[in-house]
Amino acid sequence: MFLLRKRPTAEEPPAPRTPAPAEFDAMYRTHVRFVWRSLRRLGVREAALDDATQEVFVVVHRRFHEFRAGSSERAWLFAIAQRVASDQRRWARRKGNLVALHEDVPGGADTPLDTALTRESSDLVLEFLAQLDEPRRVALILSDLEEMTGREIQEALQINMSTVYYRVTSARKAFVAFLERRKRTADREEKS
Repeated sequence: MFLLRKRPTAEEPPAPRTPAPAEFDAMYRTHVRFVWRSLRRLGVREAALDDATQEVFVVVHRRFHEFRAGSSERAWLFAIAQRVASDQRRWARRKGNLVALHEDVPGGADTPLDTALTRESSDLVLEFLAQLDEPRRVALILSDLEEMTGREIQEALQINMSTVYYRVTSARKAFVAFLERRKRTADREEKS
């Protein structure tokens, strides 16, 4: 018995390509920490980070056929993470003010002072990112925290290179001003 395969016609698009399990696993292992950090920096609540990370990779699996060979995986993943984070923040706003959970896992070799300083620095950066407008926040995260190149940022955000440079420079200046305001406030409180 011969099985006849239907030939695709010109009007019929080819079936979407799904990733091989090893291919998907490799992408996951390589980028899961990057996705988690990006979601956190994009304002996803601590309690929802694991779920949001999983959601990003569900979208990656579903839309794997859209990834263009030769493109930056990190840029593509960040674009997906940005959409997921936006949905998460929208959901949190609809549900009201939810208290963030801080799960402090003791570090291996860090002293309590190191842990406290790291946490304080991280909280300071997150506080700044939360008050920064979305376009500059995203550009600063990709540039300074994730150390992406200008081309990767341009690809992730679908903007021209001069806009990338403007947003990063503007965000850096805003961070310096933010730190100066915090220092002045701390100096006034110390004097009183």
